Amino acid sequence: MSRKNRKNSAKVGLKTQIKPTKKMDKSIEILGVPLSGTQKSEVLRKIWLQRKEMLHVATVNPEYVMEARTDEGFRSMLTQCLTVVDGWGVYWASMWLGRGKVERVSGVELVEEILRHAEQKSEKVFLLGARSGVAERAAIEMRKIYPQLLVEWYEGARSVRVEKNEEASMTIARINAYEPGYLLVAYGSPYQDLWIEENRPYLRARVAMGVGGVLDEWAGVVARCPRWIDRMGLKWLWRLVHEPWRYRRILKVFQFGWLVMYHKLID
Repeated sequence: MSRKNRKNSAKVGLKTQIKPTKKMDKSIEILGVPLSGTQKSEVLRKIWLQRKEMLHVATVNPEYVMEARTDEGFRSMLTQCLTVVDGWGVYWASMWLGRGKVERVSGVELVEEILRHAEQKSEKVFLLGARSGVAERAAIEMRKIYPQLLVEWYEGARSVRVEKNEEASMTIARINAYEPGYLLVAYGSPYQDLWIEENRPYLRARVAMGVGGVLDEWAGVVARCPRWIDRMGLKWLWRLVHEPWRYRRILKVFQFGWLVMYHKLID
């Protein structure tokens, strides 16, 4: 073999030996709020492989961070969850505050991954909450995209903030009778995650996640934000235009931004 061919063969051999570096989760904190799921591949791996006890996934956006700063119980609850970066604001805060590079995994994206995976593995999905008729309509639309999907729904309490014990017991009984792999709760923020954590000991589900307005989007009640607008970090503006009543929640996004800049200056 010629010297040139040996050199080329060595290069090819070297390339075949080099394996892509696996992205590992590295827990960080943003303004005191823990983020334990910082890489999408690892988040999905943990969701798919969860078996021993129920995994509670919380999608953290600026609203969650601001809520956690004033509600010690909510902040403590988040430490028990697999917390992932949902909002672009949290993503950029991590970069600006020097917490390291993280990957954004939105609630919308996670739900799509779960539905796809559940259909392939014949796992059950349970939709809980949202406004009257929304969960059912969302399930119908989900089946159009994923025809073999096993999905059930239940509206649950009309106001989870004043849910009675018998209402909670009935809801849990409906869920457990179905024995879902994935429980998607649309009780609104932050109540959906508080409800999941409070009832964790009684729920027979592998994975539970608060999904906010995702079911509204699937049901067609709310216009789905185009991906290109979301990638620009302007989903908050899209929602404000289509749901003006959300303006008070949007104010928390701006408060979060100012707080991040303040901490950047004093660091």
